[in-house]
Amino acid sequence: MGLFKKSKAPRRDADIERADAALAGLNAEMAASLITLASKTGEIEPLIEAVESMAKANSLFTQSSITRDHVTIQKALGDTLLKIGRKEENRRALNASVAAYRGAITVSSMLGEAQLRRASKKNLSLALNLLGHDPSADTSSHFAA
Repeated sequence: MGLFKKSKAPRRDADIERADAALAGLNAEMAASLITLASKTGEIEPLIEAVESMAKANSLFTQSSITRDHVTIQKALGDTLLKIGRKEENRRALNASVAAYRGAITVSSMLGEAQLRRASKKNLSLALNLLGHDPSADTSSHFAA
């Protein structure tokens, strides 16, 4: 009599992977719509929501389903928020740019997009510097602020 059954590890099948890819795509589309809204209103809140939406998409994408466009959107979000944060001394925008750049670095690494990764790391360092973090800290470290 077996009181303890050996549990099988959950298996990801093709249907779940397709659903995750579709959901990730919807999150990316939502981010694009929020960017358009921000450009019309001049508000940063939709941009911050777009960063959050892209982060959700990152968690659902697989290496085979993610695209270069996703990295480009994240980097553009970071660039826009960095520009706003710098110009208006807006720490919230700068913090959101840090999240966008970190996502762009992760995804560009997955795709082997070295140029986008380097550009994102450079701008991440600038954003961290503007937030008062030690510029000599290695931003590739897991311990970087």
